[in-house]
Amino acid sequence: MRGIRPRQPIQILTRTYLRIQPPPRLDRLATAFMSSLREDSIPHELRTAAEPRQNRLYPVRLAHVEQVNRSIRLLQFAIPRQELEINGDEQQPFSFLPGQWLDVHIPSIPNAGGFTITSTPADAQILPPLQDPEAAIVDESVTPSPAFEGREPYVELAVQDSPGNPAAAWLWKPKEEILGKGVNIRVGGSFVWPPNGLNAKDVKNVVLIAGGVGINPLISILSHLNVIQNAHPLNIHFLYSSRVPQNKDTKSTDFILDQILFLPRLRQIIRSQGSSSRLHLSLSLFLTNASEAGFSLESPADLTIYPRRIQDEDLRLAIEGHKGELDPQETVAYVCGPPAMTDQLVEQMQKILGEGGSQRVFFEKWW
Repeated sequence: MRGIRPRQPIQILTRTYLRIQPPPRLDRLATAFMSSLREDSIPHELRTAAEPRQNRLYPVRLAHVEQVNRSIRLLQFAIPRQELEINGDEQQPFSFLPGQWLDVHIPSIPNAGGFTITSTPADAQILPPLQDPEAAIVDESVTPSPAFEGREPYVELAVQDSPGNPAAAWLWKPKEEILGKGVNIRVGGSFVWPPNGLNAKDVKNVVLIAGGVGINPLISILSHLNVIQNAHPLNIHFLYSSRVPQNKDTKSTDFILDQILFLPRLRQIIRSQGSSSRLHLSLSLFLTNASEAGFSLESPADLTIYPRRIQDEDLRLAIEGHKGELDPQETVAYVCGPPAMTDQLVEQMQKILGEGGSQRVFFEKWW
């Protein structure tokens, strides 16, 4: 369903991660085998074998299902309290970095599915009971979303309707058949915040570029940056390329925008930062099929809509500013989208960033 192959692999070195390097001959055989297969037929765990992942599985329970539009579901998996507590040296509590994905092991399906986490590390924390407002949360450096205060810790996935993907097909069964069911999950991936190899305190400008469901890891990263306490000021430019949802029931602007994956959440974050002196957010939405779909959308106050693809000038403005007020050497960029789009934008971004640009552009591809 999705491929993870960063051009500059990022090592996450903690004792909860395990990377197994195959012998050279075996690695060549595996590469030849994978190249002989169609991309969408390669199992997720084989495709991501070179990526770092945790060395244990965690049991979770499907607690909530929300239909975003005709092709996307949001699923929240409740995390048992004991999985969030330290149980001796041999078992670490469940944790992840914004941008990572999950191996999802469903009991009735032999191969794990791979799905990106769309929630934040704060959402997976144990919160104090509502009757004890003075209690501190587990990690004082982050603040959970006020909308979920008092809820049980969870991890969220956005899953596209994919009948040919057994794990995704199971997660798209009727809600009453899967709610409350248990699965096992394992965290993996190297497309993360904070940027590997850089000091996050030296970053002043962040460019996030999403294509379609490539928004999944980026919504986790942005949401995380939005709730961090006592962090330094950041300029954040979000460039989101999507398509107008196919729905003939109504053509109202608000309805159309609400059907685009995570756009309501993006706009809520922007509105919440309206009076903030820490984050300066801008959102550009590129609707690639607006003209053929027959929609003419006016830009609301909180975002700018373009009826076209992302262009070189859009990237340059996000990196340098309208009057060159931004320093490319203080910029990092994250790109996630279809392979062709990602390759093109990464190359353009690296050129604009100049010297050392390849170390400051991080990317992940979905297939």
